[in-house]
Amino acid sequence: MHSTYNLHKNTTQCYSDKTIYLIYITTKEVVAITSKRSKIQFQMKRADRLRLEQLPWHARLEEWPGLGVQMLVIRRGESRHPVIFVERGGVRYAIKETTPRMAEREIRNLQEIERRGIPTLDAVGSVIVPGPPIALEVPRIGGQRQYISGDRGYTITRIAPRVVPQVFLYRLNLTKRTKRRLLAAVAVLMIELHEHGIYWGDPSLANVLMRIDGQSILAIMADAETSELFPHPLSDGLREQDMAMFAESLAWQSEDLRQARGLPEEAQVLDDEDFRYFEQRYRWLRKEHAHVVNFPHFDTFHKGQRFLRTLNRWGFSLLNTTGNVLNHITTVRPGWYQKRIYELLHVTVRRLYAHRFYNMILGHQAILSQQRKRNVSLEEAAHNWYDKYHLPAILLLRRVLTAGQDPMQAYFAVMDHKWKLSEEAGYEIPLDQALFDWSMQHAQTGELGPMDPALLAKWWHEVRPAAEVLEPPMIESEELEPLLSTSERPLVRLLPPELEEKLPEILERQGGADTPKE
Repeated sequence: MHSTYNLHKNTTQCYSDKTIYLIYITTKEVVAITSKRSKIQFQMKRADRLRLEQLPWHARLEEWPGLGVQMLVIRRGESRHPVIFVERGGVRYAIKETTPRMAEREIRNLQEIERRGIPTLDAVGSVIVPGPPIALEVPRIGGQRQYISGDRGYTITRIAPRVVPQVFLYRLNLTKRTKRRLLAAVAVLMIELHEHGIYWGDPSLANVLMRIDGQSILAIMADAETSELFPHPLSDGLREQDMAMFAESLAWQSEDLRQARGLPEEAQVLDDEDFRYFEQRYRWLRKEHAHVVNFPHFDTFHKGQRFLRTLNRWGFSLLNTTGNVLNHITTVRPGWYQKRIYELLHVTVRRLYAHRFYNMILGHQAILSQQRKRNVSLEEAAHNWYDKYHLPAILLLRRVLTAGQDPMQAYFAVMDHKWKLSEEAGYEIPLDQALFDWSMQHAQTGELGPMDPALLAKWWHEVRPAAEVLEPPMIESEELEPLLSTSERPLVRLLPPELEEKLPEILERQGGADTPKE
């Protein structure tokens, strides 16, 4: 955003967010200019403005909690700008404080990038808050004081559901396989950006959100401040610039990870071999992209439906948008293990898994008895297992399982993985971290499929954002409800935003005191 002040008949000075400007005015004139520009500008749809305009925009974000604004407790990644999360009128927003020009620029970029079918943050709009010019404490030029703009800009986006917090990268067991899956997902995102005329400008793992949906990993672009948009695929020169910057970002990301883990200075968490893999993957994807760009055009609804059915027959899960075929769990006549589990927890476990589930409770009873130095009853152990492990696990699986996956099979796999990681680490690994690590080991990524995902998302963009189009159908709550007691069953029916708010409190029970369930 640029402004012009006619401050003196012989002097007109312009300023931008990154430019120092000179003004030859008195203090009274500064106040007069500020009063004329005191109106806050909301650049968004009316419904969003009505939800947001009562927030204390006159104050900086770090002051909002002290002004009575209720913050959402959401784990977030690193950011060079202040970021907060709020809920207004049932909608959840991420608000980033920056400069007016950068706020407007990023929103324009995000909207255009999404329009081109690239998974990115759901842009709501920008807010510009005017402020008085700020005097610089530097020597005066020509006897006049120097000022910079005091205006603030805010980028408003909707909170992306089910993304993995970037801070998990600092805890993740970065095996060669895990690193390659992360890098392959970023390579898909970068090739889509470049093939659709988008120069990233600041590529790094810190500027990517990872979403794991059952068997797939999706990289979502999370920062578009420095992006440049072109009408055609990028030139080789711009592609190489983005690649070089990503290589540089891996170096400082590796140092951040090394320090976070307390590793010796010579240790390299991410190295040249990792970048070479990323580069090879990118170049392979560029060749593959040429084979999947023939996107059909439809002039009737019938042709569109026929095309979707064809892709479904190919097994392309992305296009399960015309209806979901669910493998509902059928409760059979319970055997002894099923009856006992239901008596203890009011949970219904299928006959196939009841024996193994019951043994988990028995094992937990033995461990709990050792910890408490007394004989813990099976009822107490069962409730403790339910609170600390079972309920959090089911709710976490609600976020990542896709339709057709067996929830109990995934449940036991995650639990086994958690114990394995904990044994290797020498301490108990949190359940959400174990689930993420397990998902990274099993989810697939790094391929485009039978057609270009960005073109498919662009075809659907008027109905849903690109990131939603690229989301496979998730498991229905009806499949998980029998695995929870009656009082907690409504939790699996929550929409993703509400579930995200509930989860931190429930996960805290893992590290809290051992208390039996009432």
